[in-house]
Amino acid sequence: MHKAEELSRLLSSGVKLLSAAGIQTPELDAKLLLQDVTGFSSVQIISNSNSMVDADKAGEFYMHLERRLNHEPVHRILGCREFYGRLFQLSPETLIPRPDTELLVDRAIAVNAKEILEIGTGSGAICVSLACELPGANIVATDISQEALDTAKANSETYGVSDRISFLIADIFAGVSGQYDLIVSNPPYIPSADIASLQEEVRQFDPARALDGGEDGYDFYRHIFGHARNFLSENGQVIVEVGIGQAQFVSTLAVEGGFSEVIVIKDLNGIDRVVIAEI
Repeated sequence: MHKAEELSRLLSSGVKLLSAAGIQTPELDAKLLLQDVTGFSSVQIISNSNSMVDADKAGEFYMHLERRLNHEPVHRILGCREFYGRLFQLSPETLIPRPDTELLVDRAIAVNAKEILEIGTGSGAICVSLACELPGANIVATDISQEALDTAKANSETYGVSDRISFLIADIFAGVSGQYDLIVSNPPYIPSADIASLQEEVRQFDPARALDGGEDGYDFYRHIFGHARNFLSENGQVIVEVGIGQAQFVSTLAVEGGFSEVIVIKDLNGIDRVVIAEI
């Protein structure tokens, strides 16, 4: 049974526990978990440092810490993650949206497409962001997981764009029909044998089928670029996120798939992150 504690003391305890366990960002993680429990903002955590946190909330904070000490990612504990300025709910069947993927959204918005297909929507972070930023767009978003689609649909309803997104359970293009101006995807791209060596936060808590890109990591790219032209309108484009070191091979797959113009975009760290292919 926990007792009421001063806010600053709770934060300090959390940082010490996480730091001692080798968690890489103990201060940030402890603060995020404390914000969740108290409802305070980051600034309020500091300005109200002498405030007392009641026993129930203190207990909840320590339960959050236990989960983080077990290497469960902070955003899994919180149940949500900010992406492109919006908060997205998560589920066990969805990956946690990453800031790197905002580059893909930036590039997709620039196309200003009317008909968009997203392959592997997960939490819906990409398709919902596109629907919000492109009020004239209609989107079909697919995933192999019904739970992921349910989560994505709930996120689309939160932001009032569910009327312009159709959610379809599908394995890549299976069951997809129609022509699209733009196909976007952040597909699984980790080689199967590498999954066992991923950090614990990913290996234990991310859905394996959202990570596993086949023996060499390129299975989904082969399928996407091998069939994309059948679903693209004239001058249509494909925009995909790629893993470190994968851009060149994915670009080759795009050329082999009949795309005449292929460019690679670097992320803020200078890593080749997005491949854009145009017919």
